[in-house]
Amino acid sequence: MGKLLKSRGLIPDRIVCSPAVRAGMTARLLADAVGYELAAIETYPELYEQGVSGLMTVIHGLNSGWTRVYLIGHNPDLSLLVNRLTGEHLGQLPTCGVASLVFDVEHWPHIMEASGRLSLFDYPKRYSRDT
Repeated sequence: MGKLLKSRGLIPDRIVCSPAVRAGMTARLLADAVGYELAAIETYPELYEQGVSGLMTVIHGLNSGWTRVYLIGHNPDLSLLVNRLTGEHLGQLPTCGVASLVFDVEHWPHIMEASGRLSLFDYPKRYSRDT
């Protein structure tokens, strides 16, 4: 997925992730693929088992100088977040699925329910030869 994000020019200003081991591994793999400095990955406890409210707390607290942030976390929270922020019903995001949302807001705290537009939705199993 990192190669896909890089090919689309979706390079992050910041990568934030859950403190869970697998989330950290995923964050490092994506960072490496897009040329992002591994040491700059930030860990937020609110991204682990804190529900959509925890995710929104992180989003609303993001640095206003960042325009693109990778949020690495867990289901079902991420799926619920994407569905709420876009007003769409994508169901459960697949493992290592990527959902890129675009918001027409000036600052992160202005992001609210149904304020986003889904600009990319992809996942590794789409490219599997066995499916």
